[in-house]
Amino acid sequence: MQHLALNDHVFSVVKGNPLEGHTYDTSGGWSDFDAIDSPRQDPTANPLDNWTINVVAFKGDGEAEAEALRTMAKAHEIVMITDGKGRSWGRFTLRNVKTSYTKIIEKGQAQVVKITLTLKEYRQKDENDS
Repeated sequence: MQHLALNDHVFSVVKGNPLEGHTYDTSGGWSDFDAIDSPRQDPTANPLDNWTINVVAFKGDGEAEAEALRTMAKAHEIVMITDGKGRSWGRFTLRNVKTSYTKIIEKGQAQVVKITLTLKEYRQKDENDS
């Protein structure tokens, strides 16, 4: 069963790269104006959402997993994210891939690779508008 997919890149227990957790951050889009006599808040355009995804990969596959994600980030791909229930979360840009190697054995092989992905919502004005 898949946890989450970025385009065709699947995170799942079966593949040995399950999600450890994730944080989705949405801001309401308000600006504060600190005027001396009457401070106020005004609505603004909604900022882009941020998503942090934590993945853990085991037994040597983690290094290949991290490299595949770094390649995706460097290619500047816009990724469509879907979860295991079939819900589409929308399109995102992969902003950062952070990798932590632990449980090192002989020849520097990591038994556990923790990968943190930082994504930002991709929202563009419809390019068909003239």
